[in-house]
Parts: sequence; structure tokens; C-alpha cells
Amino acid sequence: MLNTRKFIVFLGFAVTIVCWKSVLALDEEDLKQLGLVNHCVECDLTGADFFQTDLSGVDLRGADLVDADLREANLKGIDLRGAYLMGADFSGADLTNADFFMANLSGTNLASANLHNVDFSKANLTKANLNETISTEAHFYAANLTGAEFTGADLTGAYFFQADLTEADFTRALIRNSDFEGAILCRTLMPWGKDDSGC
Repeated sequence: MLNTRKFIVFLGFAVTIVCWKSVLALDEEDLKQLGLVNHCVECDLTGADFFQTDLSGVDLRGADLVDADLREANLKGIDLRGAYLMGADFSGADLTNADFFMANLSGTNLASANLHNVDFSKANLTKANLNETISTEAHFYAANLTGAEFTGADLTGAYFFQADLTEADFTRALIRNSDFEGAILCRTLMPWGKDDSGC
């Protein structure tokens, strides 16, 4: 459960955003629920500010976090299966063991995040920014990674089976022991150059 201090922060934020209801779709009741019970399935948290917040282990399955600010947050083990995360900013966050199964992360910023052992299976990561991430042993099974950027990322032991890597950029990425079996490689920039073998 979130501690009292965190709950007060959540309530303070909820009060602040009441004046912005016409601008943001964020539901303050959903925010209060998250502070009270540590989960908020299918909540509307659009545009929420969770900068450097501890949300480790929180259940946010199916939640709407479009354009949310989660920079440098502690998100270890967070459950975001089926969540709507388009345009959200996870840069510098710790997402170790997080679950994004079938989540929509189109245009999401994950730069410099810790994505060790994260499950992105069947997720939509179209044009997502994963530059400089620690994505060791991450699972991208059947994920849509069209136009995604992995420049300088550590992808040691990552799993890309049947993932769509069309126009993805792996320039300077470390891909030791990564599995690309069955992945679509078309106009894909790999560490050794452009790969069109799947076009």
C-alpha cells in the first residue's frame, strides 16, 4: 500500500487538477483510488504527473495514461497490461520486471529507462524512443516496433521473436545473445548496417 506521504501527494495533485478538468480528462476519483488501494484498473489518468513517484507493483491494467509524466519514477513490477500510454514519458524510469502485454506505447518516450526483464509481448511500440535503455532480457514477442529507436541500447538476451522491426533503428545497440528469429527486418538499421532481408 502507498504510504501516507504518497497519498497526501496524490490528493494534493487531485485538488490541483480540478481547475483543469476542461483541459485534462484525468479523473480525480481514480487518482484517489490509486492512492488508497494501490491499484486502479482501467482508470483515467490522462496527463497525470508522476515524476519521480514510487508506483512499484501498482496494478494499472487497462489504464489511460496518455501523455502522462512518469520520468524517473520507480515502476518496478508495475502492471500496465493493455494500458493506453501513447505519448507518455518514461525517460529515466526504473521499469524492471514491468508488464506491458498488449499495451499501446505508440510514440512513448522510454529513453534511458531500465527495462530489464520487461514484457512488451504484442505491445504497440510504433515510433517509441528506447534509446540508451537497459533492455536486457526484455521480451518483445510479436510486438509492433515499426520505426522504434534503440540507438545505444543494451539488448543483451532480449527476445524479438516475430516482432515487426520495419524501419527500427538499432544503431550502436548491444545485441549479444538477442533472439531475432522470425522477426520482420525491413529497412531496419542494425549495428552492422541496413537489413532488408524481410522486405
